[in-house]
Amino acid sequence: MKKFILALCASLLLPLTPPAAHAQIEALLPVATDTQKESSVKQEDIQKLIDTLESDTDRKALVNNLQILLDEQAKKAAPSAEEDILPTLTEQLGVRGQIAETVKKYEKFLNQNAISSSFVHQSLGTFITLILGIGLFLGVRKIAMRLINGIEHLSEKIGIRLSRISFYTRVFQTLLKFLIIGVMTYTLAKIWDLERVIAIFESAGMKSFLTSSVTVLMVAIVAALIWEAVGIYLSYILKQADDKNQTRIKTLLPLIRNIVLSVFALLFGLVIMSEMGLNVAPFIAGAGVLGVAIGFGAQSMVKDFLTGFTIVLEDIIRVGDIASLGGCTGTVEQITLRKVQLRDFAGIVYTIPFSQITTIQNLTKNFSYAVMDISVDYKHNTDDVMKVLREVDIDLRADDNFKTMILEPIEIVGVDKFNDNAVVIKARIKTLPIKQWAVGREFNRRMKMAFDQNGIEIPYPHRVVTVVPATTGTNGFPSVPIAIPD
Repeated sequence: MKKFILALCASLLLPLTPPAAHAQIEALLPVATDTQKESSVKQEDIQKLIDTLESDTDRKALVNNLQILLDEQAKKAAPSAEEDILPTLTEQLGVRGQIAETVKKYEKFLNQNAISSSFVHQSLGTFITLILGIGLFLGVRKIAMRLINGIEHLSEKIGIRLSRISFYTRVFQTLLKFLIIGVMTYTLAKIWDLERVIAIFESAGMKSFLTSSVTVLMVAIVAALIWEAVGIYLSYILKQADDKNQTRIKTLLPLIRNIVLSVFALLFGLVIMSEMGLNVAPFIAGAGVLGVAIGFGAQSMVKDFLTGFTIVLEDIIRVGDIASLGGCTGTVEQITLRKVQLRDFAGIVYTIPFSQITTIQNLTKNFSYAVMDISVDYKHNTDDVMKVLREVDIDLRADDNFKTMILEPIEIVGVDKFNDNAVVIKARIKTLPIKQWAVGREFNRRMKMAFDQNGIEIPYPHRVVTVVPATTGTNGFPSVPIAIPD
């Protein structure tokens, strides 16, 4: 029974043992498959196991093999930190592996062709390498110049600036030239058996650096292409927009571009860190904690962002509007998520944080009114004055320079108030946004000319001075006062 138990233990250990321990145990139990029956274990196998256990040397070897089995199981139960790190983007796409495989194939090609076997082979290999290198060098330059010219032609055709793409092309051209020079240097070193140079290029650190550099460069190129595609699309939307929606798009596009750039830069940074072998999980957790800390420490800035987002989303003001914000009035030149920038008539620029804005007065929202307070002398009939005003309005709306600015005929409210020396008639003209001042000034010019032609007096302050002659009647005053206007 004791022998049966020993054989049973050995049979159970066989599937779990590492390859190093299989030889001994399989030699002890070569055909043991059913351990539930005592008849399935041969007597000679049991005897071999007993001999192994009784021998100090064989017993120690078996114990060592079992210890190896335990160590491997412990490693499987506790995965390493590298296994916890997610594979990088280029590893998932197979790019990194393809680059490493290409480098290995090129090394194998150089080693198999015995390019350094004789002086003739070395000279021929050097000549071919220089010819190919110079040809590729000039070819890259020619292709880059054609691409830049094509981009400039396309930019003029569609009316969208593509200057940054030309810059990217020049940068990519320079990097390709450096790559060609590096490959030529390594090839020449292999041809002439320059061991120090070869050792540098074939070292593990250099291979890792080159592979990481190429992958980072590819990620950067893809990121630049995506970003420029987004920018071109947004510019195309702005170009295709009509006059009514163009100011709205001009307001939103910078905000959308900044938001997309921030998100894109964050994702690009995480991908680059992942490609460099860094675990991005701690950075993401740290960024969350930092965001909470900034939120508590910069509440005013957070308020600016929230208020600005609400104002822009609800289309309260746009770039190009004339508005009064925070006690300042001017043309809206720029709107961000944190502030708005105004420029007044004198050219002074005001930068107002959204957190300081409590009331917004948009003077050019959808349409405007040229409001007029017209003063006339008390001696004139107000109905006649209103008739003249309507004639001036008809004449103004017939003018080609102003008829597109005026949306409706003049609206005469009526006699608004009585001043000390004048009757005030209030009227207004509905115009396009921002055109109320141009229409109002032209209406005033034509109204003054019409009043002069019809003898309508616009009163102005004056004084009556009485002159007393030295020789007068008994009371010392003249019988009729003399009025001298001031």
